[in-house]
Amino acid sequence: MRILKTFASVLTVSAALAIGSQSAQAQDNSVSHPTISPLPQKVQWGKVAFPTSVSYTLVGDQQADASAASLLRSKLKIADKGAVRIIVGEVGDKAVKKYAKLVPNHPEGYYLSVTPNEVVIAGRDESGTYYGVQTFLQLAAGTQVSEVTMTDWPSVECRGVIEGFYGNPWSHEDRLRQFEFYGKQKMNTYVYGPKDDPYHRRHWRDAYPEKDAKLIRELVAAARDNHVQFVWAIHPGVDIKWNKTDSVNVVKKLESMYELGVRTFAVFFDDIWGEGSKGDKQAGLLNYVTDEFVRKHKDVKPLIMCPTQYNKAWSGGDYLPTLGTKMYPEVRIMWTGNSVVDMIESNDMEWINGQIKRKAFIWLNYPVNDYCQSRLLMGKTYGNGLDINDMVSGFCSNPMEYAEASKVSLYSIADYTWNMPQYDSVDSWNRAINYLMPTNANAFSFFCRNNVDLGRTGHGLRREGESYDFAALQNDDERATYCLCMQNAANELLADSVNHPEMLNEIKPWVESMGLLGQRGTLVCQMEKKLALKDSVAFVGLYRAQAAVEQAQKAITSRNFEGSIVKAKPVVSGDVVTPWVNEKLAGLVKEYKKQYAYGIEYFPVQVIEDGEYFIKVNGQYLTDAEAGADRVGDRPVFQSERDVINPQRQQWVVEVDIKTGRYKITNKQDGRYINEVGRFWKSKGNPYDPNWNTYLIVKKDGKFSIQNAGNGGKKFWTIEEDHIGTQNDEQFIFEIEPVK
Repeated sequence: MRILKTFASVLTVSAALAIGSQSAQAQDNSVSHPTISPLPQKVQWGKVAFPTSVSYTLVGDQQADASAASLLRSKLKIADKGAVRIIVGEVGDKAVKKYAKLVPNHPEGYYLSVTPNEVVIAGRDESGTYYGVQTFLQLAAGTQVSEVTMTDWPSVECRGVIEGFYGNPWSHEDRLRQFEFYGKQKMNTYVYGPKDDPYHRRHWRDAYPEKDAKLIRELVAAARDNHVQFVWAIHPGVDIKWNKTDSVNVVKKLESMYELGVRTFAVFFDDIWGEGSKGDKQAGLLNYVTDEFVRKHKDVKPLIMCPTQYNKAWSGGDYLPTLGTKMYPEVRIMWTGNSVVDMIESNDMEWINGQIKRKAFIWLNYPVNDYCQSRLLMGKTYGNGLDINDMVSGFCSNPMEYAEASKVSLYSIADYTWNMPQYDSVDSWNRAINYLMPTNANAFSFFCRNNVDLGRTGHGLRREGESYDFAALQNDDERATYCLCMQNAANELLADSVNHPEMLNEIKPWVESMGLLGQRGTLVCQMEKKLALKDSVAFVGLYRAQAAVEQAQKAITSRNFEGSIVKAKPVVSGDVVTPWVNEKLAGLVKEYKKQYAYGIEYFPVQVIEDGEYFIKVNGQYLTDAEAGADRVGDRPVFQSERDVINPQRQQWVVEVDIKTGRYKITNKQDGRYINEVGRFWKSKGNPYDPNWNTYLIVKKDGKFSIQNAGNGGKKFWTIEEDHIGTQNDEQFIFEIEPVK
């Protein structure tokens, strides 16, 4: 078949990896002008105007937006008598007066004209001028600049990102790079609300220490330079007292952030319960803060609030209507959709806007992966309605803790929110890949296509298209060649010294895992051929080689450093290639055992397959109650309720350790293993030791016993009060159920 011939014709990845990928480079060969990102509203192209090597003279730059003028000076060759004039400014400036009527009457809109001797960049306001300059710099990035007339403006007023995930917050450097990216992609909003910043949530009453305050001040300034509003969020709901003292405490904290340069603020009440979740009290606090803080500062924008009932599935009673009628109408209310993780369509907006009596501010929980941390979400961003721009007050994405990897989706979020009616998810995805990895786009595209879906989670969202070219293959020779491409793609990305080093460093654990998965697939296919040839010695040798590669793959951990809040075990193509390799291997071993006794000791006996499980006793779920805690020796406990906010705390990776043939049990949320006395340990001082920390699992009448083994002794697990204990007698009390 054609795909097989394409694969077989190369031993490098360059051609094979491009299957199914429509690269922006290929698009550019068929047109005479570059693709502008985000896609502009109205464009009229002409012929070539001048080469990009020309010098420019700036006119109006002294009155124009300072950031826009600075960009032009830093990126172009500026001279007193340049070959091309650039006239730049905002409506009202003398330099662009004659073009004022051509500027679209939309906030942040701009008019851009390129002719052979002149460039005009006229903004409706300072942001419009800045965005016009960013567009022109894209035009000037090639070898020649085309004639063009462009009128452009955003579909959505507030467009950007909410750093609101659980886990390791972004670093200071991550955020600085993000702001530069947002400026280029015309996103104007960044909401600071990482759940694990103690001064955002746990210690919300306390001011930042001087060192941390200095970093916030630097971030605010950097955001402003890129025309990004830095929104600082406070999360008081966990322990707030509904009294004057705590109302004053909220204002006092916001005043301290105002002193650091923040001018837009949010108040979060998400993921709480009890006293802090009362709608009337929340509305009263937001009104008080508006009166006593916002309206007393002319340069502070209306508040944004995240309600406790932030999605339809969790709504009930009069909570939302209370916010709608009792809270000042200028306060913007966040919304995630019909569920915690959902895409947004017009009927969703009609419902919520009717409840809250205003346009909702969308908090899109994608590509956030704090509930599926083993997966990177690198696929296309699709599923949101193309007709909701007039129904929202803002649209922001909650990303992954992997700031650079998130840019694949954030590039498309920028496309979508700037020009919603013309958004094309596939085209935007392909352009993002080429933008982020311009000289290694084929390998990166291949990697992204194998890291798309979330797997089974408590939130239910799935993404189509993962490893779709593998799924289309018809036989194992083709699949073996695909596995070779996985290895080649991994090798190319790991050897890349040109493209985006921060991105390559972030995705490295998944890249390495992809390469090892490819090796496993290749070895499994070779095992099949040796079994057909009745070569038991070669079969066992290949099995042992595969087992060593599998062990190396299982040993890979992301964010495996001291102080990491969450660690992840990378999964690549978790619902396509990985299960194919595992099922193929299991089937071959099963068939081998029917025919041969040689080497049988190398094959583990598995009561349950490697996977993710709930562990229960009497209907109670074993739970990592202190997930992410920076300590050792705490216990997992049994809880009666399912955790719908952080479901991974109750999900356990149960897998056979290749060295011992026994089971290792780790929590999916933070990767901590359970030791022989039923406690957690982190790696420092007590590294995982398969001779101590693996267990025998036996099934009887639908329930399981779990027994220490090796150096850990021979005691059986039991339940003591609300945690794991050990005893001498075997008990079949555990329910081990697959996560679905």
